[in-house]
Order: sequence, then C-alpha cells, then structure tokens
Amino acid sequence: MRFLLKIIIMNEIQDLIPRKEDRILCVKIGKIKRENLYEMTRKYWKVKLERASQATHVLAVVNGVVEAVYAPYKWYYTQDPKHAGRCEFEGELDLDNDYIGKSVKNILGNSRKEFRYINM
Repeated sequence: MRFLLKIIIMNEIQDLIPRKEDRILCVKIGKIKRENLYEMTRKYWKVKLERASQATHVLAVVNGVVEAVYAPYKWYYTQDPKHAGRCEFEGELDLDNDYIGKSVKNILGNSRKEFRYINM
C-alpha cells in the first residue's frame, strides 16, 4: 500500500517550466539535512562568481523536486578556509514562488553535477 501511495504522489508532481526572464541556478541538496535548508543551499558552491551573480533565483532541489526558492541579492567568495575558492550567496526566501514543489528531473536528467544553470 505504501508503495502504491508513493507512485500516485510522484505522478502528481508537475515538471518545472522556467519562465524565459528568470535566470536560475538549481542546486542539489543532500537527502540528509545537516543544517537548515537555507544554509545548505546558499554556500560552498564551486561556481563562477560572475555567472552565479546573474541568477535571479536559486532553487534548492531535494530528490529532483524544488523544496525552496531564494532570490539572491549578494554573491561572494567564502571566507571559510576549508572551502577556499567556493562561492556563497545571501538571499530572501520566496515562499510564494510557483516553482516550489515542481520536478526538475526533466531539466537535470541523471546528471551527477551539484548545480545547473537555467536560462543563463
């Protein structure tokens, strides 16, 4: 019964269709939440600062589904010496964004990359 319920729920998840004007950075978050979702989403990414700074939205993706959307307002290189050369951002949680709950499996496929740019 639990397996059947999971299949039904999975079939109800709609694919994310990005708006053309949105510049998106999707980041895959681990299945085990070590910190709060914002902290796991915002830091220690091996991205190019100039490109990441163009993002209007950062999507926190867990198991192929958007869990949260952030509007970044500041990107910078981390000061943590253990993660030298990696970037992090500060941003606002966008609770009303219609990307939340959508699947990005149609965009990410089976990619093992930790992040993906969309419309950038």
